[in-house]
Amino acid sequence: MQSSQYNNYPQSSSQRHHTNPEISAAMLMTRLGAQPAMWNGSKAGDDDIEPMHPESDVENDDEDGDDDRSRASGTSSDSSQNPASLKRLLRETLLMLDPSGNILRDMPLPTHRDLSYHLATYIAAHHPFHPFVHLPTFSPHNTPRPLLLAILSLGALPTNKDLASRLHVASKMMVNSRIDTDGFTSRSAPLWVTQTVLLNTAFAAWSGDPRGLEFACSVKSFLANLAAGVRSELLRRTPKPPITNSASEDDEWIKLEAMRRTYFAVYVFFGGLTAFFNFPPAIPNSEPGVVTLPCEEEVWNGTTPLPPAPAVTFRVGMDYVLKGQHMRCSSYAKRILATGMFIECWAARNGGLLFAARTDQLEGVLSSFMRVIHADIVGCLNRASEATWKLARMRVVGLDLSTVEEVLRYHDVGEIVHAVRGCAARMARTGETLVVAAEVAMDVLFGASQEDTIGGIDDVVVGWECALYLMMWLRRVERDMSIIAGDKGLYYRAPDERELDVLQRLRAVQEHELHGKNGHVVDIEGGEDRLPVFIGWWWARYGARDVGGGWGIRSVLREAIGVYAEIVRGELVA
Repeated sequence: MQSSQYNNYPQSSSQRHHTNPEISAAMLMTRLGAQPAMWNGSKAGDDDIEPMHPESDVENDDEDGDDDRSRASGTSSDSSQNPASLKRLLRETLLMLDPSGNILRDMPLPTHRDLSYHLATYIAAHHPFHPFVHLPTFSPHNTPRPLLLAILSLGALPTNKDLASRLHVASKMMVNSRIDTDGFTSRSAPLWVTQTVLLNTAFAAWSGDPRGLEFACSVKSFLANLAAGVRSELLRRTPKPPITNSASEDDEWIKLEAMRRTYFAVYVFFGGLTAFFNFPPAIPNSEPGVVTLPCEEEVWNGTTPLPPAPAVTFRVGMDYVLKGQHMRCSSYAKRILATGMFIECWAARNGGLLFAARTDQLEGVLSSFMRVIHADIVGCLNRASEATWKLARMRVVGLDLSTVEEVLRYHDVGEIVHAVRGCAARMARTGETLVVAAEVAMDVLFGASQEDTIGGIDDVVVGWECALYLMMWLRRVERDMSIIAGDKGLYYRAPDERELDVLQRLRAVQEHELHGKNGHVVDIEGGEDRLPVFIGWWWARYGARDVGGGWGIRSVLREAIGVYAEIVRGELVA
């Protein structure tokens, strides 16, 4: 691959987003030597002071002094004994990238407190969706520098977009220098190269900048080749069941499991590009084949003793799902199989006449998906899985926003709204499929809001599509109802029993959201009595809140649905 393909591009701004680190991040920060009270920006002992934002203007003046005292006393530079070592590690990394020091002069280094917070934010908000880091053995000092920069860039994204973009560019430059070395091939690439390219590509794809998505597409084939190299290595090496947490056999198991998780992380990421932008799958379902699905998260995170490695392959898991048979699997495996089901539905919808032959089978499988996969698995991965398989079911039963998805690639709000209006004009109320899609959309849109779990990019884009579909469906139904009520001599089909049931449930949600909170009415500028407008307003205000890791694409979607809501309001008033 040429370095020109893995080039730099300017990043757009993203929304500020606060993330609370989880217990796993807390354990990691303890090993880094940072006090828990410092993760949210406050100092230890300041119990009566409101925690500051992690990106405060207050610098820790003692950090450099800690460095000097550490050198004078001869103590170890390990972060568990030297709180300033994480900042020093970043400084050394940037000097490796540019020995002249120009980068350091242009980019003031954040404090160790902020770097610790960014690392904890990655573990809490991003690691669950790319869970290839082995937390029990993870150490920033033992992590390849490009990968560490990519991790910190995603961790800084919610609170410091400028630092996140700079770290992202620095990571791309460093990994590019490794890619350009003589003898480098995708089959012989170190695993950290694949992981770094994946995180950088994900950063670019959801940045909210169309140039970022173009960059992601330009390296898509290269990333697929890297994943193919990981797959070949997995098939070449025979996995051995681990015995204890400290045995050498367990080290080999950890390496293989990290490879397995990295490969499927690339697969799931490509599935997201297919679901949200209608790109053809870069890794078809036929490729994973005999690759073993990942183990339970508790096993990978070291919170339970290591059992024998799971023997269920991707092919076997998909066979279980397609046959409607029960199978227990890890939450990450569930996420992978949900992606596999969506790709099956996408391929069927794009198969012309073949789609009609598979519709009944796929709809039946998707309807029982949560019974096939162990339903007791909870958490953010489960939430992403449900969003993906419900989106697949909506595709099967009648929802087709492919023209909107293809325009979404360019991040132009005007073009997006124009495509949405075209879909709304073509929507025909025939059969029950649109009602089923409306029921699923309502479940996704308002059901997920009751869960107190961190959401990912899936929640943002899937929720946005569901809100758009409900707005278009409601607009069609309510327009037909108003024409009938006006007795203009035109025939339109009145709402049937199932449509009326959906309307009543949506109005109940509307009543609760607008009048049931704190005892006062929420004003949305005259649109509170307009159900389609309420749906758009609700998603823009609540549906994308505290999810998505601060991705810039969220602001594009918010603006698009806001413009469409204004258009719908104007039509209703007229």
